[in-house]
Amino acid sequence: MSVPSNLDAEKAFLSCVIQSISILNEAADYASPKLFHHPAHKRIFESALELWKEGKDCDLVTLTDAMSNAGTLELSGGAAFLTECFMSPSVTSNWREYLEILRQNHTRRLAVSAAERIIASAQNPAEAGELSEVVQKALVAVAADAESKGRIESLKEVALARISAYEEIYKNKGRLIGVTTGFKPLDDLTGGFREGQLIVIGAATKGGKTSMAVNMATRAANAGHPVGFISLEMSSGELFDRFVASYGGVDVSVLSKAPTAQDIGNIGRAAHQASLLPIFIRDEGDVNPLQLRAAMRRMCAVHKTRIIVVDYIQLLSPTDRKDSRERQVAEASRTLKQLAKELGITIIALTQLNAEGASRESRAIEHDCDLFLVIERDDSGNWYLNIKLARACGRASIPLAFRESYMRFDEK
Repeated sequence: MSVPSNLDAEKAFLSCVIQSISILNEAADYASPKLFHHPAHKRIFESALELWKEGKDCDLVTLTDAMSNAGTLELSGGAAFLTECFMSPSVTSNWREYLEILRQNHTRRLAVSAAERIIASAQNPAEAGELSEVVQKALVAVAADAESKGRIESLKEVALARISAYEEIYKNKGRLIGVTTGFKPLDDLTGGFREGQLIVIGAATKGGKTSMAVNMATRAANAGHPVGFISLEMSSGELFDRFVASYGGVDVSVLSKAPTAQDIGNIGRAAHQASLLPIFIRDEGDVNPLQLRAAMRRMCAVHKTRIIVVDYIQLLSPTDRKDSRERQVAEASRTLKQLAKELGITIIALTQLNAEGASRESRAIEHDCDLFLVIERDDSGNWYLNIKLARACGRASIPLAFRESYMRFDEK
């Protein structure tokens, strides 16, 4: 099987780099020697980067001299091969396209290598029990090694985009910019849920996390925003009961006992109302961050979801079972933040709190999120939704009323 590569594209990219220092200045930020398949091309680009790091000009003459002094010129085909790369057919304005070809082939090579490791493990009876973990780690390595496509922006460039955003806020003065949280005081403080945000809702065990998530999901969906719900604890049927009770106004106790004829009519009406909401549920107990990424991508691609709820973080299975529990939970939290940015959605993740009121098993959850909300109940039985940490607003406490019969939080 041939190894995925495009040597002409590698030469064309090197030609652009040698011809233009401005291209090297930009490419050095996110291009890497490992993107090249041909060893000589890799050494040439490494040498070009060394000149760039030293603040020296990189052209055919200086590069030839630098590689000669470093003893890598002859290993890379000599001056004749370097000149061949420099003279390779290329259009400098197309250097990004050449780089993208290198990036895609590099990823394909990683995928081939991962597949070979998986096949070798699958054929080894001694590794049968660890096959699932080998597969997961191999695929995670492919994703993690993908080169960054980020670029450095000047404040002037950023300012142009932000000024447009400020103007949009001014034009929509009095109207919510983001997706409603379902609670006006919280909307007023935060501007609603925004793209790329990780929202974490914490509470003690049986402290109302799922009820709050169901309320927020229902109100966002009712406003026309598709919502995904990844339930690691409840089945889809149990979760639907919550939606029927909260949205349809049916006493939750009726759903678990022998209903009367009148109850059946109310349940049918409420179930029909709930079924019309654009909410999509996946219930599966054993989901790791890699599988979570795939599930979220599918929800966004198929159902155009703008919000996805994960109930709850500590129930995510680890990618690497040998890591400490703290590192496993931290990986899950980091994946959620990355996915929110990558998919351009809001992720609402629920977390268990310990006796001190911090996220159980990892404080990384609080560090990764954009908004950390905590549901609390005081000694007098009063409920509050407290903003503990926020990137865009201050701390605040919002009084709530909990309708236990309907498993629903309302503004007080």
